[in-house]
Amino acid sequence: MSLTLPAAYSSASKLSNIQENWIVQLYYDDGSSFTPISLADTTVGSVFYHGVITNVPSIRSSINLAKSTAKTGNISLSVVNFQYKGDDFSAELFLGTRKYINRNVKIYSQLNGDSTLSNCLQVYQGRLIDISHDDATIRLTLTEQRPWDFISIPQTKSTNRNFYFPIAYGDFTPNATARDYRAIKTVRPMPVIEFRGTQLYSLIGIEDVTSNAYPHYYDKSFDRFIPVSEDGSYNFDTNAGSYQGGFAVQAHYELEKRITFKPVKTTSSTGWTNPNNAFDDADANEETNYASADFTRTNTGQASKTIKFQMPQIEGKVTAVSMEIRYYTNEITVLTSGTGTATYTLTNKTWGANDIFYTNSATSTGSVNSGGSGTTDTSSSLLTQFEAQEGWGDEIEIEAKVAITAGIDPMSGQFQPRIYDVRILATTEVDWDEATNKARQTANKIVSDIETLYTGGDGLVNSWDSSAISYGHEAHRDMLIRYTGYTTTAPENWSALDEDRTRNTADDGDIATWKIRWWALEPVELKKVLEKLQYEFGFIFKFRADGTGSYVHILQTSELSAVQTFKKEDIANLKINNSSFGDLLTKMEISYEKHPAESRYLSSVTSTNSTARTSWNIQAKENIADVNLDMNVGTPNSSGQTDGNADFYSYYDNIFGDIKKIISCDIVNPAVSYNLETGDIIQFSNTAGEMPVEPFGDDWADYYMITNLNRSPGKVSITCREVG
Repeated sequence: MSLTLPAAYSSASKLSNIQENWIVQLYYDDGSSFTPISLADTTVGSVFYHGVITNVPSIRSSINLAKSTAKTGNISLSVVNFQYKGDDFSAELFLGTRKYINRNVKIYSQLNGDSTLSNCLQVYQGRLIDISHDDATIRLTLTEQRPWDFISIPQTKSTNRNFYFPIAYGDFTPNATARDYRAIKTVRPMPVIEFRGTQLYSLIGIEDVTSNAYPHYYDKSFDRFIPVSEDGSYNFDTNAGSYQGGFAVQAHYELEKRITFKPVKTTSSTGWTNPNNAFDDADANEETNYASADFTRTNTGQASKTIKFQMPQIEGKVTAVSMEIRYYTNEITVLTSGTGTATYTLTNKTWGANDIFYTNSATSTGSVNSGGSGTTDTSSSLLTQFEAQEGWGDEIEIEAKVAITAGIDPMSGQFQPRIYDVRILATTEVDWDEATNKARQTANKIVSDIETLYTGGDGLVNSWDSSAISYGHEAHRDMLIRYTGYTTTAPENWSALDEDRTRNTADDGDIATWKIRWWALEPVELKKVLEKLQYEFGFIFKFRADGTGSYVHILQTSELSAVQTFKKEDIANLKINNSSFGDLLTKMEISYEKHPAESRYLSSVTSTNSTARTSWNIQAKENIADVNLDMNVGTPNSSGQTDGNADFYSYYDNIFGDIKKIISCDIVNPAVSYNLETGDIIQFSNTAGEMPVEPFGDDWADYYMITNLNRSPGKVSITCREVG
């Protein structure tokens, strides 16, 4: 990083006798012209600068590594209220023909009276925000350049109904249109703007979405996002359509939904072992966990054992339902004696139809006859279809029955039916078919009350090369361009940040720990969004002294290099401190992957620096931070990694996971101070005798980042923090 010094400036700064003057350009109107003032009369570039500034201004800049923010303090200029173009200068600045407030102000450092502007170093760019004066003095207040001020996003409204088109960033994934468990929650909300004819219209965004645009309905009872079609034939349009100045998707008012689900819980299980393992959310056979019922039968007769599962509440009219049960086909394990027939039957009794899932018989004519191999065979399953039911049952009932028909001698055996999985497949819709007005009014209210549908269509593409945005730092840069008019030219250090957020340093492989999924349906302050992006994705955006932008993040130690190395003759007023114990961050309870429909998170992890907690005698319930990541959907590591850029936790653990050294000093050698800025990596000489004292008995081999910098004519003061 560090500022680029003009060649003449660099040479002049190495001289023993330096005279420094600051010249100020006060821009007005359209920003193409300026009024020149300075600390001392001078001419630069054939422009005379009035030496009317009476105070010694100071530029204070800082970065906050804990919040990942940057700031430049306001600057005050005391100016003589001199005669300018036939009137007081105060009249020129406010009620004259030219307008100065909220226009650019540039400050340059001029060494030894150099008359060429390109040989001067720009040290500040901001805006004039306040003017006050008396008869002799004018006070000008300058603030840093902040193009995001007074901007909220989203900004585009529908032409007729005054709804905001939402904005979204990141990779989203829909649930498949073919019936399955609908377990995917990587969707985003879309406000429903109107119900017209047979269609609901929901706003998807300001850019066309050409894949996966189709809507989903959130069924709270299942906690599932279920695709709904655009027409009554269960067809899906993967593209959004142009609508009132943006883009929208349509959903048919019947809201036909198809879903596979499993029972909620076991309600009764006479004679069954381990019944709850017969179902879970996994779309796979439970080959190792199963519900079983043991039968030991002697002589003739039959025995039965039932198991009942609670059904979930389901929204809408059920138009089709089926049940699938996966079971063990070799149920007759051993026939131990006698002759006759053993029959095993597995029956669905849910709706009273006594539909037989499976039946099998084995006949014994000797003392021992194996009716099955005893191995698990889960390849067979029975799919039993049922007609639509008028009443949705509360329970699923399955019966296992063993019957023995004896021959000449009594017969006995051991039998163990097993159920591996139970699945219900249902189709539902809003009932518009009822003949009465009351029923149709009920259906109309159900549909009219829907405020939000959901989509798996991806978010915005970036504004500099139109490629997809998958990562948080990409969203940040796009917002700067899209909403503040920032240049599409890559900011300083963009490439380094992009590399560290998308690639693994160790093997140069892709990483997903810094990916984003975020949306906004109603206006939020752009400044807050940008700062949240910076915090959750571990970087700082700042404006440099010349008005250009820069990204700052901390590299892993092996990649750090210093822009300057100081010796004792370069500095004065050296102070060495340790970082505050209150800033120590050794354990985080991190919640991430925000639920698209509810105020909760889908995932969480506890991340800990056990070494630091032991070193600093931190008790079990002390020094724990609760962190909610609303944008970053990457999985944080449970402990800090060697590469601090591996994930969210590792990044902040690298900075705050242990107590670090903080150094402050004045830099008295202008040859090594004029080009410094916050975010620069520096070192102090580790050669014996070149520093006045060792820091807490340690050496000076560590790297430090400048977090505070004060610049005034002839003087630079810094505070820096150990970072590697």
